[in-house]
Amino acid sequence: MNSSKKYTLFLISPRQRFINYPAHSELARMFGKRRLMIPLALPTVAALTPDHYEIHIYDEEVEDLPRNIKPDIVGITTLAATSVRASELGDRFRSLGSKVVFGGPYASYNTAEMLKHGDSVVVGEAEGKWEECLRNFESGAMRQIYDAPGFTDYKVQKAPRWDLVNMKRIFQVAIQVSRGCPFNCDFCLVSKIFGRKMRYREISNVVEEIKAAPSRYFFFVDDNLTINKRYAKELMKAIIPLKISWGCMCSLDVATDEELLRLMAEAGCFNILIGFESLNPDSLDHAQKHHNKGGTIYAEAIRKIHAAGIHINASFVVGFDNDTLEEFDRIFAFTLEHHLPNVNLHLLNAPPGTVLFERYQKEGRIPDCDTELGVGHFPTLHYMNMSQIGIFDKYMETVTRLYSYPVIRDKGTALLGNGAFIREGGTIPAITKMRLSWITVKEYVFTRDRDRRLLFWFILKLIRQKKVAIDKGLGFLLSMLGYHRHIRKNWKNMDFYRKMILQQDQGPWKVNI
Repeated sequence: MNSSKKYTLFLISPRQRFINYPAHSELARMFGKRRLMIPLALPTVAALTPDHYEIHIYDEEVEDLPRNIKPDIVGITTLAATSVRASELGDRFRSLGSKVVFGGPYASYNTAEMLKHGDSVVVGEAEGKWEECLRNFESGAMRQIYDAPGFTDYKVQKAPRWDLVNMKRIFQVAIQVSRGCPFNCDFCLVSKIFGRKMRYREISNVVEEIKAAPSRYFFFVDDNLTINKRYAKELMKAIIPLKISWGCMCSLDVATDEELLRLMAEAGCFNILIGFESLNPDSLDHAQKHHNKGGTIYAEAIRKIHAAGIHINASFVVGFDNDTLEEFDRIFAFTLEHHLPNVNLHLLNAPPGTVLFERYQKEGRIPDCDTELGVGHFPTLHYMNMSQIGIFDKYMETVTRLYSYPVIRDKGTALLGNGAFIREGGTIPAITKMRLSWITVKEYVFTRDRDRRLLFWFILKLIRQKKVAIDKGLGFLLSMLGYHRHIRKNWKNMDFYRKMILQQDQGPWKVNI
């Protein structure tokens, strides 16, 4: 190995053909950005790379790949939704003479497929395996698969190389403090990739990363940030002085600890994504998500989180074997009753590597369709009680209702009118604030839509009365506008989508049994 030689490395996140509305791509455009944030894998792998590599990070959602540079080696992160494009890029760079290495969830469980388009696959966590792959590359002895038993210690992590990312094109940065998940939901890959034992970084290491980051807006990509409440409280106390704004994912039981909720709000948390998944207890049992409970527990937990001044991004999945089309109406009514404007509604998908994928594959219930469709709003399975076109049409009808302005107005006035959302978030540059203010006025005042106008004036009144912070009120209006725009764009492609779905639809699966 000649460490004095310089090598050129491209780290790439491939473009998605289809993007679902929870990605908030429209909101990013309103901020003058290309994307809210890029995958954490890219700057993290860059940090693991030796100094004698000239590294270029490219997220195709943010910028195009250059055509005048032939890198020595290329690393491509993969999801099911990007696997087709990843394969195309692998073929392209290999034809130029570059070595191609795939990583990420999709490649980890489809190694044989991805090796048709690349030279190596790094399976699971990159630490240790990526460095070994590079050493073998330099000596001309790359292996096809880099895998190892066990998991990295993960107590200390090198700071991601955000200096290699064009921060003018993204809004916030991702951060991770833990890996693993003790739960074993059938439709999820987290415990398969990272194990069921939780591993945590030293809090001082996390604090240093936050201090060095090029943004004051963060999203904690941990699948359950607060599952260890003792650690979570210590983390909150440590980041309160840093004056950041952030969102995260956690389970509903965060509401059982009011001290933790208070600390999260003080530390800058403005949004929590919570996986309710289903309101049907039989469906939760079917998915092995036994830790979710419903009824009055849901209602009280939602109330407490909102009272802390934190929005909930409520995530739901429809398509389990006990589900019917009535689940969509149940979810809609639930979000209306509990004032949940931010709703991430998905159709059940079975990514390769999950228990669900193995079971449905044995049953013949995974159609031969493009993996690119696995983004949450296309049917990618044969569902027990619903045809594919039936579940798709009902899905589109429901998300359209969820983000119609009469519904947004009802939820927004009830949610923001309680006086809890008064805490200011991070500072937005003056030029960005002017841009966002103009977009808000243009869309909510200069419109014939009465519900839009009434919602705007209601929130403006709350801001003047100091019952809602300016950034919270403006953020609500803009995020709802972004969702609405995205769904409206999807309707323009409905004929194409429905034709594509009808070609693989076999009706409700129970009819075929």
